[in-house]
Amino acid sequence: MKRLETLSALAHQNDKKILIWVFDGIGGLPHPDTGKTELECANTPNIDAFVQKSMTGRTMAFGRGITPGSGPGHLALFGYPNDQIVIGRGVLEVLGSSKVLKDGKPVEGFTLSKGDVAARGNFATEQIVDGTAVITDRRAGKPATEVSGALIKMLSENVKIDGVEIFLLPGKQHRFSVVFRGEGLVGDVIETDPQVTGLPKLACEANRPEAARAAEVINAFVEQVTTLLADQEQARTVLLRGIAGRPDVPTLPELYGLRCGAIAAYPMYRGIANLLGFDVLGQPSNHREEIETLKANYDKYDLFYFHIKETDSVSHLGQFDEKVKIFEACDSLFQEALDLGFDAVIITGDHCTPCVLKEHSWHPIPTAFWHKDCLFDDTPKLTERGCARGILGTIPARDMVPLALAATGQLLKYGA
Repeated sequence: MKRLETLSALAHQNDKKILIWVFDGIGGLPHPDTGKTELECANTPNIDAFVQKSMTGRTMAFGRGITPGSGPGHLALFGYPNDQIVIGRGVLEVLGSSKVLKDGKPVEGFTLSKGDVAARGNFATEQIVDGTAVITDRRAGKPATEVSGALIKMLSENVKIDGVEIFLLPGKQHRFSVVFRGEGLVGDVIETDPQVTGLPKLACEANRPEAARAAEVINAFVEQVTTLLADQEQARTVLLRGIAGRPDVPTLPELYGLRCGAIAAYPMYRGIANLLGFDVLGQPSNHREEIETLKANYDKYDLFYFHIKETDSVSHLGQFDEKVKIFEACDSLFQEALDLGFDAVIITGDHCTPCVLKEHSWHPIPTAFWHKDCLFDDTPKLTERGCARGILGTIPARDMVPLALAATGQLLKYGA
């Protein structure tokens, strides 16, 4: 955190504008039939033209060989030392959600408070196999959002634990999140999701004595929920992940005096933006709505975070051609963003998700950085191999925000 203190002391705000365009899971690996990656296959003339005037390179979210999750990947993306800050996935889901229920009724103005314990949840299918209750589908067949929303309302009306307030936040399809509020709750506990099918769900256990009460509450919650879902065909239990409390993190406005706006459709990414001091703008449901939100708010903010989720989603399904199509569909939208007149633009990702792996990977993240006095290199296209030869080199992802601030005259000289 010492480095953040130094950068904050050097911050010098002006009227320059920065865009961080994030293709989630951007990087890939060669398709076995063609030897080309998704980026190498994509027809993206506008992004290519931008790259040809940019500094290119690769970033690493957590150092060589480490595969980052989305939380650590985004912390690094915004300049934070993710080896010193741990943010539970549940916290991010909660902070990014727009609807909260308590006792079956909507809660207005909900804030995740210090001492709360948050978790990300999945509806799941549990069946008896050879006398043991095991998870047979960790996503309960991906029920329609309307169906899972009705289940969340029913659970909110009926699950009760003495001395604990329970807030349920519906998500998309099988997803939801939950917040437990009460005396003595500490989020340092074991998740209940076994991560694979064919195994029983896990009992929540405390990682340290202070978290024993939270583990007890979570086990009681899961037990009641499973009883209430007994008659459901697929959504018969729940799995909880990313169980944690809200960390104390300095925000980007506090560090640099920036007005920060975030444009993202998915709750987790809206959540991390919220935690780091971004105003989360609108509730866009598609890329066109995201671009229109950017245009409508361009004059109001200094730093924009623009997130494209689907490049990661299809990668987890191994849908190589679909990932290519998403890059291509976003190409003209990216040009519309450039036309607004930003002073510095970064196009990057929070991690790589190669379709051939169907998972996050440790590979460096292809990145292009443009500003008005840019010493650009000769990279013709945004690709993994092209960026590997770029002038930026392979650098920590946390350096990108300071580079953008420096390039726009927003960092003073360090020392005499």
